[in-house]
Amino acid sequence: MTSGSIGSHRAFMGVCITLCVILSLTLYIGWRLYFFSVVNRNTLIELDRNADKKAQDLEKLGISFEPPHTAPPSPSALPKILTGGDALAAAKTASPSTAAALTYSPAQQDSLHPAESSVKVLPLQETSDEVVQALELLDQYWKTADWKQRVPLVAHSERVAALMRNYYQTQGAKDPVPGDLVSKARYEINGTEILYFSYASSRPTGSLEIAMLRGPQGKFLVDWESLTGYGEMSFQDFRAKRPTTPVLMRSYVRLFEYYNYEFSDSKKYLCIKLLSESGDNSVYAYCERGTPLAQWIERDLASTGPIGFKGYTMLVSFPPSAQSNQCVHLDKVMTQRWLSLP
Repeated sequence: MTSGSIGSHRAFMGVCITLCVILSLTLYIGWRLYFFSVVNRNTLIELDRNADKKAQDLEKLGISFEPPHTAPPSPSALPKILTGGDALAAAKTASPSTAAALTYSPAQQDSLHPAESSVKVLPLQETSDEVVQALELLDQYWKTADWKQRVPLVAHSERVAALMRNYYQTQGAKDPVPGDLVSKARYEINGTEILYFSYASSRPTGSLEIAMLRGPQGKFLVDWESLTGYGEMSFQDFRAKRPTTPVLMRSYVRLFEYYNYEFSDSKKYLCIKLLSESGDNSVYAYCERGTPLAQWIERDLASTGPIGFKGYTMLVSFPPSAQSNQCVHLDKVMTQRWLSLP
């Protein structure tokens, strides 16, 4: 073999080796870029899922989600206070037996539906004394069988004690059974700070939401009304007694198509289905189409779809000489959630 051929062979081998090195580096760098892009994509998907979960948790409480502002809003852009809160405040001094006959001022009667809530997400330190204390109090609540001994554990106990007596002794109702703790968060809703815990549950939504409010001594206490889905009457009693004066009820609601008896005209009435907190009882409530209340409901419940629910606190009543025990007037939506704030 001549020296020229040897040189050509070595040159050829050098080129091949160089190309192999370049190709290997290209494949390695490409693989690393692909790997990091997959990791980043999965991270973004997980963050998006967490954000969706928080939004869904808020929806189950009947509140709209707004991310925290980086700068204070201008006075003209400040969130409106929930209009239903004022009406519910009137019920604080009324006993369960008289609350159904509540009267409202003209200002309260102007709107039959609530305004939007202002919600801010606050940082949550899971190992903080406040969170640990709140979870210990919840554990104590679940382990306390006698409702009278639970009174010191609930927010606004001076008012809620009468409601608890009505719920446990008159209605014969029981607390929901919590499953595993699913999530926890901290929010500011209409200026009120709450701790929020979500448990697995057999309820129609699949979860049991618990809000905890600061008590007089600064400790977080259970918001009992939203935990139990308290109403002035049980669904069974409501259907049996057919009251014609407005009754405050908490229920899961969604748009529905059932028109019968006094409300057989689907062109005149909008229908929503009201499901009890346990999911074992229901009624249908109606308001006239085209009214501000009907328009608000259609907007608010548009996202629930055929199987979703939201939690409303509302006033409902039977028409005089009702033809059935399942079709009622929707008199007013007090709050678009079960949590009532001042």
